Amino acid sequence: MVADPDDDRFIACALALKAAYIVTGDKALLDVRHYEGIDVVTPRAFLDIVRAAADEMLERP
Repeated sequence: MVADPDDDRFIACALALKAAYIVTGDKALLDVRHYEGIDVVTPRAFLDIVRAAADEMLERP
């Protein structure tokens, strides 16, 4: 799955939990970018995603 086989367990765990994201600073995992519906993102990118979702929720009537 990943260039570093030790990281396969993180993807397997995310798949088992039906996670939407893997948040990591690990270069090998970040190189995956997207796997089976899971986005692999940096902590900064995840914060941006959460903030955008929060802003959208606050704008709803």
